[in-house]
Amino acid sequence: MAYEQLVEAHHKLTYSDNVQMVAQQLMNPLRSAVTVVPCDGEAKNMADLIDEVDYQEGDDYERRNPDNPPERSRRWLIRPTVVQSGQLITKEEKFDQAMDPTSKLLSAHVKACERGVFDRILGVRKKKGQEATLADGGIFGRVAEGKTPGTTKALPAANYVAANYGGGSAVGLTLAKMRKATEAMELENFGLETDDEIYGIITPKQKTDLINLAVATGSNLNPFEVENIKKGKPGELLGINWLFTNRLPVDSSGHRLIPLWSKANIICGMWQDVEGIIFNDSSAKNLPRALVDCYPTCGRVEDGGVRVIRCAEA
Repeated sequence: MAYEQLVEAHHKLTYSDNVQMVAQQLMNPLRSAVTVVPCDGEAKNMADLIDEVDYQEGDDYERRNPDNPPERSRRWLIRPTVVQSGQLITKEEKFDQAMDPTSKLLSAHVKACERGVFDRILGVRKKKGQEATLADGGIFGRVAEGKTPGTTKALPAANYVAANYGGGSAVGLTLAKMRKATEAMELENFGLETDDEIYGIITPKQKTDLINLAVATGSNLNPFEVENIKKGKPGELLGINWLFTNRLPVDSSGHRLIPLWSKANIICGMWQDVEGIIFNDSSAKNLPRALVDCYPTCGRVEDGGVRVIRCAEA
């Protein structure tokens, strides 16, 4: 007797709900470090979403209304290609496993799509067992710019901090490099507003640098914050909210690229967040097919809100 499991309406609803629940439980750390906005259409103007306006001062008995329109720098989010994962539920795969929110099968596909969201925010591509490489969009990549989204602009070379900044041979993550990066953003008014935050993301190699720096700095640092860094938990240290990953790229010289950015300046556009669907695939013996997908993209509103530190690794 041929194996067949009929996917009914309640299966579809349960699967969809479970995918959204698992995605929320996974807590992709980069989502809280950028500004996430819903998008539609073929392109979205980021300047209409976030802009910077300085206040005006009025005169006594003034009768004129203030006229203080924001500057219009045309930077765009372009509707992205899909990030997706899925499989057929065969005889060897229990159908109930796809409907169980605690199953490894379901979480594996949701995690795969969340990695896609993570990479789109960073502006990288990474395949299993390979180093991450730079891609368009995100914190690192080229951003669409112009009156219409016809051209792209890379992050300027001046936004990079040299691996040997501060003297000596090429070194890892140092206090001098971090201060150089944050000072540059502060001079352009990023990170000064009370509602804005500065984030950075590092690999285990720079985590070691940061721990050594914390130990060397000693009593000037909060012991709780230092302990969080040691355990690999996101936390603030030296004025920067640190996150951890193994998905950062290296440059042509082999230096790891460590980005620092202003949360309000990085816009993640979601044409569709992580969702799931399950259905009978008539092209594959009518077996149930489980899919998870999303449509995320990301870009910088202004280049001044991003700095990248080059780090040598032992």
